[in-house]
Amino acid sequence: MKRFVHDTGSLLAGMPSVMPGENYTTPLNVKEVKDEESRTALARYEAKLKVLEPGQESLRAVKERARELGERLSEADAAVVALALELGAVVLSDDYGVLNVAKSLGLEARSVRTKGITETLRWVNYCPFCRKAYPPNVKECPDCGSVLVRRPASKAPRSRRGKR
Repeated sequence: MKRFVHDTGSLLAGMPSVMPGENYTTPLNVKEVKDEESRTALARYEAKLKVLEPGQESLRAVKERARELGERLSEADAAVVALALELGAVVLSDDYGVLNVAKSLGLEARSVRTKGITETLRWVNYCPFCRKAYPPNVKECPDCGSVLVRRPASKAPRSRRGKR
């Protein structure tokens, strides 16, 4: 049976109600559903949705991969990818960072309402004035003080893990 892990956007789009198979999300994603109308909608398909916390090892692996790619994932986003990694599940999200990290780890990842991504990317911060590139953790140009911007550095290699 196919497994799907939903991020908050997928939950808000009502995807668990139409996806066949097993549907999962994390407590952090449920917590992000805040307005009353969305919570009411979530309650309609809550019985079809399993809420699980990912393990620390998979969370560390996802955060490390995100760091390598220069992606900035929230805790909720990292949890979605980590849970999918543990379950061998399909990630459902419209967040390009989530899709990028998931695909780079060899997971199947689908967008919900957007075109999605066609390739995985590695990002780099660079100075728009000096044109020098810096690692993702550097936010300001050490030479001129300008705020760095992000651009794709290269296509990222996919994990050898492969799809399940």
